Amino acid sequence: MGNLLAANLFRLRRSALFWGLLAASAGFGALVAFNYYEMSQIEPIALDGAFFIYPLTAAILTAVFIPLFLGREYSDRAIRNKVAAGHLRPHIYGAGLITALAASLLFCLAHIAAVAVVGAPLVGFIEMAPAAALSLILGSLAAMAAFCALFTLIAMNCGKKSVSAVACVLGVFLLLLAAVYVRSRLLAPEYLNGVWNTKGEFIPGGPTSNPQYLGGAQRAVFELLYALLPSSQAVEYASRETQNLNWFPLYSLAVITLSTGTGILLFRKKDLK
Repeated sequence: MGNLLAANLFRLRRSALFWGLLAASAGFGALVAFNYYEMSQIEPIALDGAFFIYPLTAAILTAVFIPLFLGREYSDRAIRNKVAAGHLRPHIYGAGLITALAASLLFCLAHIAAVAVVGAPLVGFIEMAPAAALSLILGSLAAMAAFCALFTLIAMNCGKKSVSAVACVLGVFLLLLAAVYVRSRLLAPEYLNGVWNTKGEFIPGGPTSNPQYLGGAQRAVFELLYALLPSSQAVEYASRETQNLNWFPLYSLAVITLSTGTGILLFRKKDLK
């Protein structure tokens, strides 16, 4: 698999798509850092928010990169040639996944570096404890690996680059919307200080049961779904939540294992003619 990976990394270094998305990640990081500087002129503000927003942006960039980069091997018939040359399909799949992971990691690092270079001199460095910051970074990279595993599954098993690109980009936004929805349901309070009338108006009053509150088995299902979604993890890391740091990487590993196993199984059976 070493030769396959070396060839992919060579393509990566020469890819205009990769360098363009890398520049976009760095540019967005610099823009966010400068925006924090402007806000700091009004009131003191820490750079933490600008620093840790990268899981959300990198997920979108990764959804664009993976299907276009890996899908090109279908349009160029490179995958068929690799199989004809005697390379094992799991090795081809693994090389593609590792290349996707490397690109995604660099998207994250580009954002972090841009925020540090632009934001630190203007606003000051992050105020979070180094140990907590390191945990957030490592956990967010695990979530990004889960995104890569899902997108690689699609890209390596879809012969049409345009279709896989639409599926991945649409998929990442659907995952983010699902994360926001599930999070809002889990945060719904059990009681409301008032009641909604038939006109949709909220009338303040005594405590009343909230129909949107999740309890029992339904809440357990939503909590499991929220933990499994890499988009949910990205939202948590971007908001610098720390209560789930010990568990989220395990759920990411489960998503990576399931997605990669399924992807390899499908890819081994795929007709490349």
